Amino acid sequence: MTFLLDIINGINKFLGYLDISPKYLNRGYTILSIIPTVYILRIIYGLWNNGRYVQFFLYALVFLIFVYFFVLNFFYYFLNKNLKFDITQLFVKVLPDDAFNIQSEEKKRTTAKMFKNAKEVSVDYHDDYQLTLAANIQTMIVSGEIKTNDLAKREGFLIDENTLYPYYYVKKLSESEYSLQIGQNYQSLSEIGRIHQEEPLATVGLFIVGGDFSKGGITYHEPYRLKLMAKDENKLEEKSGATRSGRRSRHEADTNSIENSSNEETDFSSTSSTENNFRRSRRQK
Repeated sequence: MTFLLDIINGINKFLGYLDISPKYLNRGYTILSIIPTVYILRIIYGLWNNGRYVQFFLYALVFLIFVYFFVLNFFYYFLNKNLKFDITQLFVKVLPDDAFNIQSEEKKRTTAKMFKNAKEVSVDYHDDYQLTLAANIQTMIVSGEIKTNDLAKREGFLIDENTLYPYYYVKKLSESEYSLQIGQNYQSLSEIGRIHQEEPLATVGLFIVGGDFSKGGITYHEPYRLKLMAKDENKLEEKSGATRSGRRSRHEADTNSIENSSNEETDFSSTSSTENNFRRSRRQK
C-alpha cells in the first residue's frame, strides 16, 4: 500500500511540474485516480472471500465514492458536460466565499470596501455554464484581455479574485425575469442563466471567482465561477438615513451653541447695566 501511495505521489508531483493547460492536467489526474480505485476493488474482493463483511461494506462505500467522482471528472474534463447529480455545485452554493478565499488581508479589505453597498444576485445557471466560462476566459487570457499572475513566483489565484468579467449583458425578459449572457466579445454573447427577481435590478458588475491557485507550493485546479453584484437599496437607504441624521444632529448642536452664546451675551449685558446704575447712584450721593 505504501509503495502504491509513493507511486501516486511521484506521478502527482511530476504532473504538477508540467507547464500544460489545466484542462489536460486534470485529465491526467482523472486517469491517475483509476489506480487507487482498482486497488480498493482488490481489497474489497479479499475481504469478501475472508468473510470480513463489516470492513467489506466500509471499503465498498469508499470504492463507490471514488467511482462517483471519477465519473463526474470524466464527463467534465473529457466530454465537457456537467451531470445533474454533481454534489460539488451544492457545496459552492452553500459555503461562503471565504471558504474558498486564499487572498491576503489587504485584498480582503479592498473587496469588502468595493462591495460595501452591493449584494450578490442569485442566478439559476445552466448545467454546463462553467465550461463556456472556462473557454471564454482561456481565450481572453491568450488575447491579453484578462491579466494573470505567475503562480511559480507567488501564492494566490491565477486570476485575481473578483476580476471584472469584460463582456456580459443582463437582458430583461419580463418584470421579474432576466437573462444573463456572457461571451468573448459583445458579438458572441450567449445565455448562461436566468435571474428571477421582483424588484428592479441595478447591476454593479459580473466578477470572476475561483480558478487555478497556488498555496504552500502546490498548484490546485478548480473551476471558475461567476458572481453577479447589484446595488443593495437597503444599505443605500440606511447610509442616506445615517447621513441625514448626522446633519440634523450637527444642525441642532449649532443651534444650541448659538442660543447659549446669546444667553451669555444677555447675562453679560444685564450685569454691566446693573454695575453702571450702581456707580451713578454713588456719584449722586
